[in-house]
Parts: sequence; C-alpha cells; structure tokens
Amino acid sequence: MGPIGARAMARAMPGSDAGTTAGLPGKLRRVIQRDPGKPGSRRPLKLAIALGLLGAGLYAMLDDQFSLTTETAVVSAYTVGLRSPIGGHVAGLRHAPGEEVAAGALLAVVEDDRVDQQRLIDLRALRDRARSELAAAEAARETFRAVAADLTARAGTHQDVALAWYASQLAEARRTLAGAQAKLLRDRQVLDRKRQLVANGFGTRADLDAAQGDHDVSLRTLEAQRQHIATLETQRDGVRRGVFVESGHIGFNYAQQRQDEVTMRLADLERSIVSLRADLSAADARLAGEQQHSAQQATAELPSPSGGMVWRVLAQEGERVAAGDTVAEVMDCGAAFVLAVVPQDRAADVQVGGIARFRLAGESRERSGRVQAVLGEGSVGAERNLAAMPAHLAHGGALVRVALSPPGPGETASCPVGRSARLLLPTGETSFLGRMLAAR
Repeated sequence: MGPIGARAMARAMPGSDAGTTAGLPGKLRRVIQRDPGKPGSRRPLKLAIALGLLGAGLYAMLDDQFSLTTETAVVSAYTVGLRSPIGGHVAGLRHAPGEEVAAGALLAVVEDDRVDQQRLIDLRALRDRARSELAAAEAARETFRAVAADLTARAGTHQDVALAWYASQLAEARRTLAGAQAKLLRDRQVLDRKRQLVANGFGTRADLDAAQGDHDVSLRTLEAQRQHIATLETQRDGVRRGVFVESGHIGFNYAQQRQDEVTMRLADLERSIVSLRADLSAADARLAGEQQHSAQQATAELPSPSGGMVWRVLAQEGERVAAGDTVAEVMDCGAAFVLAVVPQDRAADVQVGGIARFRLAGESRERSGRVQAVLGEGSVGAERNLAAMPAHLAHGGALVRVALSPPGPGETASCPVGRSARLLLPTGETSFLGRMLAAR
C-alpha cells in the first residue's frame, strides 16, 4: 500500500462528522449521521468504514500497479576533486568538511622543499655575467667617447693654428704680389722709354735689351707670386675641410688618424652593447620563467573551482602527498538530485520524464521530481564522482536519477546530500498518478 492509499484510508477512518461522511452519497451520509444511540445506526457506520477501507486499498493497488517503489534512494551530487599538481606536504587546510565555500576560495596549500634549485642558480650566474659584460662595454664606450672628444678638440686646435698660419702667409703673399705688380709697371715704363730712345736714335740696343730682360723677369715673378697665392688658398681651403697637405702639421694628422680609430672602436662597442643587452634581456626572461616554474614546483595553491560545500578532505595537515593525489572534494549542493537502484528487468518500465514522488528521511513533506535518466549496469561504473551512491548498487541493477525539488515555503535551505529517501517511480504513460501530477 502506497502513501496515497494510506492517506485515503486515514480519511476513511471515523472521526468528526465532516471527515467521516465527506465524499459519501447523500442517502448513506444521512443514515450515518443518525443518532448512534438509536437501533440500527451502527450497521451503516460499519458499512461506511468497510467501503472506505476497500476504496483506499483499491486506490493503493492501482497506484502501486503503475509505480515502482524503492526504499534505498539517496540524495547525491557530483563532486570535483582538487588534485595537487606537485608532490609535497600539506601546509595549510583552510576549510573543514561541511563548510560552504565560494568559487576561487583557497582550500589548501601544498609545499615541496625538495625542488632542485641548480638550474635557477645557473641562470642567475648567466644573468649576472651578462650584466657585468654589458657594464664593462658601456664603461669602455664612455672612455672612448672621452678620447674622441679630446682628439676632436686637439684637431680643432691644430686646424685653428693652421688657418691662422695660412692667413698670415696669404697676407704676405698678397703684399709681395702688390710689390711685383708695381715693379712690373716700372719695368714696363722703362722698356717703353728705351724703345722710344732707340727709335729716335738716342739709345743703344744693349740698353733696350737690358730693359726688356728686367721687364720679363718682373712679369715671371708676378705670375709666380699669383700661383703661390693660389696654392696657399687651396691649402687653406683644404685645412678648413680637415685636409692637410703640408708635412709640418703632423699633430693634426695624428689626431685625425687616432680619431678615425676611436670612431671604428666606438662602432664595434655599440654593436657589442646592443648584442649584450639582447643577451641580458633573454637571460632575464629565462630567469623569470625558471623562477615562476620553480615557485610552481615548490608551492601549489588549491582554490575551489566553484561555489559549494567541502565534501571530503582526503589529506591531513603536514601529510605528504604525491603529484596527482586528491587533497579535497567540493560539491555543489544546489545541483543535488536523487539516485535509486532498480532491478535490471524493471529499468525499461521506468518512465523517463515522468513525475516521481519521494520523501527524505526526517521530513514529513512529500516531494515530487521529474525522472531525468535511467542508467544501465554498463554505465554505472562511469559515475565515480558522485558524493553518495545507493546502498545496493554493488549488487547490480540500473541507476535512476530524479531531479530534487527546491525547499518549500518556510523550510530551511540545507544541503540534503547523503540523506536517504523512499522513492516511487512512474512506470508507464497510463499511470493514474502520473496523469494527476502532470495536470497540476
């Protein structure tokens, strides 16, 4: 007899007049409502009681005919195991089983004091060596820059001196040129007079030849002086451009040669500095990566992947765990459901999508939920991450999953996972109970 049949029988039991005669035909109700002290009034009452019991039993038989009852159902939920990515000892357990946690809350810390630090030491030495080489190259560059500046100043001094010397030489040459031009003019005048005297018969040919010779010498001297001035101007212009053609300016040539050498050395140092900076940047990146990897190998934090309840803690404070060991399990109580085991020969009778009824242990309220799935014996082994399993699952059978209804008005929202339940499963489309509940 199911719970519905029991309630029908309870309503049929004698009590108040309203409860006793409710739902009976009018004639029978009038007979029952007679004064019980009068003769003949007890027989109809017994008849009504018998009819009520018969109806309740018939209703329970019909209800049991179209439902499957199990006493071993249990409320369960899927758990998520927090596995340690490293081997080490548990250094901090932040929550105990049964405590509610938010998503991302730190549940435990695993530390390993056996991590090999040799690679980290080698990378630090490589980084320090790159830093030292870069610092030495930058110091050498500054030294050569100072030498280059000194050579530049020295060459500038030589150039200024040379330009001043050429200026004085050009001034002297121009004065000499002016004197040569004046002498040539006088010699030309003398030559012209000598020619006139010879023409008039007053001069000798020797005097004319002598005057002609003096004029020619003065002319060649003037041309030579002009060429000398042009040469000095060319040399002066070369000095302005940093080109010295005279052997007397050895200091400038040495400074210029040394400056060229320093410039090439500076170019080499610049290339070396660029390369060393790249090496240092790479060493810093490798060291940072190794430090992060070493930190991950030395310490692992295990946060909760979602909000819910700590279901189990599988390691103790200070206990050593291996990589991949489960330290704790977290479960979402809001996603709980009811699990039950039914015989394999009745698994096909369970109506998936139908309405099942159940009552949790310790509750007086009857709940209802939709049948979500029926898992055969072959797929039961895959359900290993369940918080609770029905007691008779080991003996074989099909696993039925039913949605858990939320708490009713005035009920406390507690986590029911692990509580047992009595479950009535619908077994066909013609179920009288299924039609009644689906019509609600």
